[in-house]
Amino acid sequence: MKKALDKLFSVDKKAVLFLFLVSFIGMITGALFMTVLSSTDKTLVQDTLVSFLENIEPSNYLSFLTSNLLINLFFILVIWLLGFSVVGLPIVIFILFYKSFTISFSISSFIANYGWKGTILGFLYHFPHQIIYLLIYLYLGCYALKVSILLMQSIIKRKNLDFKLIMNRYLLVLILSLLIVSFLTLFETFLTPYLLKIVVNML
Repeated sequence: MKKALDKLFSVDKKAVLFLFLVSFIGMITGALFMTVLSSTDKTLVQDTLVSFLENIEPSNYLSFLTSNLLINLFFILVIWLLGFSVVGLPIVIFILFYKSFTISFSISSFIANYGWKGTILGFLYHFPHQIIYLLIYLYLGCYALKVSILLMQSIIKRKNLDFKLIMNRYLLVLILSLLIVSFLTLFETFLTPYLLKIVVNML
């Protein structure tokens, strides 16, 4: 039984491929979205970037850290909890699409407004934390999908599952995700603004 559960609980390659495709579509859409904005919206984006680069360092690091941490942990917990609900899977898909879209749109905005300098700034602003965030969401989303399918099979096909084993592993995935995201939030809060400021002064 345990070996069967191990096989069932292993990350499904089809689920990985599907969620990766969702993320890829989100990135393509985000990159193209900048080109369809009106001139007014493009000006608004440019003004937002200028304001951001002029005020890179947060005035209150603790407040900035708390805000980022709460947002990141919220997304992790939501994806994890949605694994217990079949109807919640579309929300997991939307979250992955949204995160991919915003990363791609942000990078394309930097490039559109600052050219090759924007490529460097966009890279520094998102690497490595935003990319790893997305990978964590993808990883957790695969497990949420797997748990949801297991629970659905248990109800519909009346299969007996070792729910304790499933929960232990799912909790381990959650804890690992929370630890990694917390560490990345520290990096995003304290190191990213410093690195961006150095590069902005150099450029």
